[in-house]
Amino acid sequence: MQKKYKNILTFIGLLLLICFIIGILYLFYEKVTEEDYTVEVVGELSINYLNGSNISGENTYNFSITNNGTYDIYYEILINNLTNYENSIRYNLKSQEASLNLINEQLNVSTNVLADSLLIPKNSTQNFSLSLTNNEMTSFDLIIKKTVDSKEYFYATILKNNKTLKNPTSVIGKDIATSNEGLIENYDDYGLTYYFRGAISNNYVSFADTLWRIVRINGDGTVKLVLNTASSELTSYNNELSNSEDLENTSLYTSLNNYYTTYLQNYEDFIATTKYCSDNLSTSSDTKKTYNAYSRLVTNNIPSFNCLGSSISNKIGLLTADEIIYAGANFTTDNKDYYLYNSEIENVWWTSSLAVANSTEFYPFTVDQNGKLLYNVSGTLYRAIRPSITLAREVTATGDGTIDNPYTIITAE
Repeated sequence: MQKKYKNILTFIGLLLLICFIIGILYLFYEKVTEEDYTVEVVGELSINYLNGSNISGENTYNFSITNNGTYDIYYEILINNLTNYENSIRYNLKSQEASLNLINEQLNVSTNVLADSLLIPKNSTQNFSLSLTNNEMTSFDLIIKKTVDSKEYFYATILKNNKTLKNPTSVIGKDIATSNEGLIENYDDYGLTYYFRGAISNNYVSFADTLWRIVRINGDGTVKLVLNTASSELTSYNNELSNSEDLENTSLYTSLNNYYTTYLQNYEDFIATTKYCSDNLSTSSDTKKTYNAYSRLVTNNIPSFNCLGSSISNKIGLLTADEIIYAGANFTTDNKDYYLYNSEIENVWWTSSLAVANSTEFYPFTVDQNGKLLYNVSGTLYRAIRPSITLAREVTATGDGTIDNPYTIITAE
């Protein structure tokens, strides 16, 4: 009996000890969360600082912004109480939902602005991560502020004028898109991207005295365009098989840069230097080289906006075969209804994606005069180019994107 009571007392003692430990951990947890987790309300905006609103060191800080209102809101992210500022400090600020991807930016101590003209739709949440580099002593507080008279960036204008959809109505790669399927969400290397698919009639842009079409809003808020027609100059992808995988050493790259120098150099402040994918990774057999784009698109039908091969950073480039498929093409059927078709283009035109090669020839993906994707045109032949550029995130525009009232990029104050 005595042994039984002893066991019971031991059991009760263990329970009390466990309860005591849980209580201590709970108090510690409460202390930590009270110090770090901060919620602020700015009108219709709720800001949740998951790691606190004071930024220091080289840690990553996460926060979210929720629009609880009934209308879209523009806002900016500011710094306050800056101490021990160092010129070498840089910051990275990213948000997929806000189409923001600022990398290695220097703190602007004259305006204290980290990011401005951010648009958050009603009843939505945007998540952010912020980190500092080269930082030893600098610290500051974050402030989220609504902006009533904010300058509306072009990406926000496009989003405001179009309802965004989660999925297209046709099967990408299998079906061609012959109707207006709208502005559709996906993901690229930078975050959330929005692409146009099908018979789009409100994605015309007037820029540099030339007419362009919007392909997509990139994940960093820049806007990718393609020339509405083809350049007057015909070019080979490359004159020989050697160097064909190195886009920067091809005839095509030379022609693109010549176009930029002739028609766009005076507008370079409005054009972003961005990543253009050449997709030159491959697998080889004894007689044939198959590039990853061919395996991805023709064999497996899994297009992607992520660059899965090599890329170049430039002011001008070409669309990938993946982007052509997302826009509404496939490999089997003509399509004269989607926005990339233009009856004025009388020649096959190049994409930047390579398809297959053998010991004597290589074959990039091309688009024919009827809007269909091909992979049987030799890269040494002379064909047309449709240059692609990316407008900087901070550009603004007037118009509504229709052919009679295209978006016109504002290039002068």
